[in-house]
Amino acid sequence: MLFLELIAGILVVLAFIHFFWTKRQDEYKGRLILQHLHTSQDMKKTLALGIYLRFLPTGKQLENNALLLKDDITLEAFTASLLEKTRGGTAWVLADADRLGINLEHQTKEGLFVGQIVRTEHEIGIEQIALVHSNIVKKRAAGGYVVTAGIFSEDAIVYAKGLNIELIDGVGLTDLWLASLGIAEKEIQKILPQLT
Repeated sequence: MLFLELIAGILVVLAFIHFFWTKRQDEYKGRLILQHLHTSQDMKKTLALGIYLRFLPTGKQLENNALLLKDDITLEAFTASLLEKTRGGTAWVLADADRLGINLEHQTKEGLFVGQIVRTEHEIGIEQIALVHSNIVKKRAAGGYVVTAGIFSEDAIVYAKGLNIELIDGVGLTDLWLASLGIAEKEIQKILPQLT
């Protein structure tokens, strides 16, 4: 009987040690995940700042900075390309010659989406959202976008709720960009086995 009690005691001690070891491992994994998420958000904010600086409005751009790309791509063309790659369909930039307040159209399976891409150093308010909403109604579009490399005001975020208008800020553009890179990587991986 004493032998069984001794074995039971050893098993209890081993279970206790296993419990604390497992708990410690789980806490460590949890901290790693939280650290990764925080680092990932910091990385996205850094990339968003780079997008913001790259697409500053004319006259506000930094001069003589070797880190900035000197090409002809615009924020509008960049956004249209990202929308096509990540959401499918066809997106095109409008010259906005008719002063409708939109400079992007995106035709998808779900229908037409209209948008305004705004290059400014100021946060975006409700005016742009109201313009896009009126164009959604006028064109009977499925929805819309307001895109900026910067940020939206709290009023703009509240105003856009329920209007089927997606607000894409600098971090949102970064998310689209990273998603498009992931899609491109998957396409390359599909092609690579065919090349060998």
